[in-house]
Amino acid sequence: MADLTTLGRDAALTDIVKAMDTDGGVIVTDLLPEASRIQLVEDLATAFDVTEPGSKSGMEHWEGFHGANTRRFCGLAARSDAFVDHALLNPTLLAVADHYLLEHASDYWLNTGQVMAVGPGEPAQYLHRDETNWPEAIADGREITVSCMFALSEFTRANGATVVIPGTQELPAEVYRGGDFDGYRTAYATMPAGSGMIYSGRVIHGAGQNTTDSWRYGMHVSFVAGWLRPEEASPLVVSRERAAALPERARQLLGWGSYHSDGGGRTWLVDFEDASRLFD
Repeated sequence: MADLTTLGRDAALTDIVKAMDTDGGVIVTDLLPEASRIQLVEDLATAFDVTEPGSKSGMEHWEGFHGANTRRFCGLAARSDAFVDHALLNPTLLAVADHYLLEHASDYWLNTGQVMAVGPGEPAQYLHRDETNWPEAIADGREITVSCMFALSEFTRANGATVVIPGTQELPAEVYRGGDFDGYRTAYATMPAGSGMIYSGRVIHGAGQNTTDSWRYGMHVSFVAGWLRPEEASPLVVSRERAAALPERARQLLGWGSYHSDGGGRTWLVDFEDASRLFD
């Protein structure tokens, strides 16, 4: 067993990075102010109530990965101002994303903002790396995605706190889906509501088993290098009208702006101009 480093929301970036470089993840307490956490829960309650557990893909692999009694839904920026202000634009999370992702990209955008509510009796998710979403892009020493699991309710080992295998971000670039890591130290991201576990796209992890009769409410927010396609098609659910009411940085992160490669071309254009001009 191992413990992830736990820091306060005012921790220096250098301390957060040091912990992530060592273990692949770090817990930051009070990452969501209490009033914002409560507002988020209220904003997303209706979507939770109407979302059926499990995957609708019809694909055995994804149905197993998503969990038969886990509720997932996205489009959070379209549903909640609190999500935009305190999760999408969270200054601590953005500082970490800047540190890791701007080394190999000129910008990044939202990969997905997703509620992941693990239901009673749900088995543990198989262990994996988030960067496996883009198997063609993974490479040793290169971070292409950075994530945070926000605890909208308390995370305990009994209710499915995220399982992390510390140090596995240093293993060679390879697709990991369900490997055996019995010989490695295991950590559980146990943390109070309002905390967040910020972690590398290279560290091996997965949702834990929920042995209780209660739901574990989590919210996954991740960013991906701007030269890759995100998991979530944000501009299809965050309308142009909704985007116009958001801060410019939020629009860019949601795909309502273009990507300019360092020394290269421009992508995600509108009439061969930056998509941000839609809001001039």
